[in-house]
Amino acid sequence: MRRAVLGSAACLALLLGSLVYLMERDAAHVALMPAAATLPIGPVFGALGQWLPSFVHPFSFSLLWAAARPPEAPPAYGACAGWWAVNVLFEIGQHPNLNVPLAGFVKDTFGDGRATQMLMGYFLRGTFDRGDIVAATAGAMAAAALLMLVCRKAESNAR
Repeated sequence: MRRAVLGSAACLALLLGSLVYLMERDAAHVALMPAAATLPIGPVFGALGQWLPSFVHPFSFSLLWAAARPPEAPPAYGACAGWWAVNVLFEIGQHPNLNVPLAGFVKDTFGDGRATQMLMGYFLRGTFDRGDIVAATAGAMAAAALLMLVCRKAESNAR
């Protein structure tokens, strides 16, 4: 039951976050989505659409990580912290004072392959936004809260 709840919540959130990309984002800026899949119909999510993907990423991936663990394993709060850190570090990597040196470091370290070019493009063409850091923090905290609730419920049902 614990896995089903966590996995379902994660998948629903990923679907919601994907809808932002499908409906509101320019296909030229979405690296892993073919342009034919986008339906730029305008702002459906309003201001929430600007930060929703930053919330969804740590929320969903933390819950998927937790759902993949054995049922007897302790709650995966470390996954929430880890996915939060990944999001915050990638956001900081877009800061105007860091993006050019970081892109150069990525190229020098990993060469000139497609994955390197995509990562460099993320840093160089992305926009640093403190709101994304707040959203990622809220997403990780929401995942931890849901994880705590589901694990407590599972423990009380086991008694």
